[in-house]
Formats: sequence, C-alpha cells, structure tokens
Amino acid sequence: MRGDAPSHDDPGLQPERTSLSWLRTGAVLGAVVLVFMRLAPGPGPVVATIGLVCLVPVLAVLLASRAGHRARVRGLVAGRAPYFWWRNVAITATVVVLALASAILMLTSH
Repeated sequence: MRGDAPSHDDPGLQPERTSLSWLRTGAVLGAVVLVFMRLAPGPGPVVATIGLVCLVPVLAVLLASRAGHRARVRGLVAGRAPYFWWRNVAITATVVVLALASAILMLTSH
C-alpha cells in the first residue's frame, strides 16, 4: 500500500464498493450514449452533438472516481461520510437528456 494513501478498518470495504459502483455506472452510461449515437434516428450532426454533450458528464464521473475514492477513505477514517451530489445530478441529467432526445428523434423521424 502506498504511504500517502489513508487506510481504514472497514471489513466490508465500503469505499471500494462505492467506487466500483460509480465506475460501473459511468461505464454503462457511456456505453448507452455510444449506442444512442449509433442507433438514434435523425440527422447525423444532431445525434452526434447530443451524444458528445452527454459524454461530458460521463467522462467527468469516470475521471473523478479516483479522487472520490480517496475522499471516501479519508472520510471513513475521520468518521464522516462525504457526499458528492454533483455526480447524482450529472447522471440524472444525462439520462433525462438521452430519453427526451430519443423520444423527440423517434417522433420526428419519417
């Protein structure tokens, strides 16, 4: 184990499970965005723009996972639980945008 990384005594490895859960969520949502970009009906530039905009929060969640994990471990060691609300908002907004865009594109396609 690295010397600068805090350690904890959680036998259930809660920070690790939470970090892996966020990684899986980001990876699956990223795959959904790519499937949307491939299969959504409509003009290519519109679909590509929506898809690329939706990939931004997905990449933010994935790239912030390491820092989030370290913060969770530090919080567990300190006896507090950090809450990263922005990830919930980012994931929810991405799902809503994909759902609305899919519905609109399907309804307007010939």
